[in-house]
Amino acid sequence: MDNLEILLLISLFIIGYVYLGFPILLMLWSKYQSKSYKPKNMGEHFPKVSIVISAYNEEKYIEEKINNALGLNYPDDRYEVIVISDGSSDKTVEIAKSFKAKNYLFIDQVERKGKTSALNKALSHINGDIVVYTDANVFIENDALLKLLEPFHQQDIGAVSSRVELRALDSGEPLGESAYMKYERYLQKKESAIYSMIGIDGGLFAVRRELVPNIPENIVLDDFFIVSNVLSKKYRIFYQDSAVAFESVPASVSQEFRRKTRIAAGGFQVLKYLDYLRHPLSFKCIFFFFISHKLLRWLTPFFMIMAFFSNLLLLDEPEYKLLFLVQTVFYALAVAGYLFMKTRNILIIYVPYYFVMMNIAFLVGFFKNLFREQKVTWNRVER
Repeated sequence: MDNLEILLLISLFIIGYVYLGFPILLMLWSKYQSKSYKPKNMGEHFPKVSIVISAYNEEKYIEEKINNALGLNYPDDRYEVIVISDGSSDKTVEIAKSFKAKNYLFIDQVERKGKTSALNKALSHINGDIVVYTDANVFIENDALLKLLEPFHQQDIGAVSSRVELRALDSGEPLGESAYMKYERYLQKKESAIYSMIGIDGGLFAVRRELVPNIPENIVLDDFFIVSNVLSKKYRIFYQDSAVAFESVPASVSQEFRRKTRIAAGGFQVLKYLDYLRHPLSFKCIFFFFISHKLLRWLTPFFMIMAFFSNLLLLDEPEYKLLFLVQTVFYALAVAGYLFMKTRNILIIYVPYYFVMMNIAFLVGFFKNLFREQKVTWNRVER
């Protein structure tokens, strides 16, 4: 077996492991090992909570969001809502200032510095023992805050993630992100059951106040940086499926592409801060989950490129011709999905199209981080 054959087989193995092998491994692993978790009603003990909402030009949703946050099923004297505007230039500030509830605070960061700067500024105003972060376009079910806080009775749990359901604003094409999130939630549930999640749903999650770090202001993925600090302190991240929120998003792969690019760029950026990469023997399970779930997925486009071109150079070998044909057809279907939007309703076309587009986004994100081109400020998506 020559070097090209080895390169091809390794590339195909890693791609298969990331998207099929690792989920199967988690399924089997969770049957034989799981962290005990017993739901416990908080009774009369309600921890003090600070809900933090950062906003940039969210005039369309900010009033509804604040009303949603202030109307949750939780004692008013045990939680506060803090909204911080990061240089909004629309009516966000005007609307947010109009609220006068006793447990409400609005902070206007006039100069646009980015979400991390806004979150750091809000942190100095926090009074709660638990900090809940949520996006301006994510609407929380009435009992979700109670559900989100329940797992904190276990002292080894440092952060809790919710289940944010995506709703398509239109039906122009399938909402690939919704299917992707179902797959992602499956992995999160299994990781949480075995030991701990390694990420979080940034739309709604909770963290113990003492574990919230000051975030470097160049950081793109603030939520990932926060929960990575939780893991570095040897606390677990728990997935609470019953804490539900909803987010309306465009059914558009182009929007998802931009989000995945930002996630990949931010993910590569955070690598140097991760204690479990620097000291893998002290974080064996977390290290393994991160490599299998995150890092290899972000690197998959490189393995796809290696698999295609090593296969191309092996066409003189009859046994590799069929494999190359399969790869060629797969990418041809992806191109068809890109060129002809109506074909995206056909599953056999949409799956290759979505898979390839998202991996191109990871590739772009890698180079954006490499050349420092990903901005820390965010642009709101038209919803």
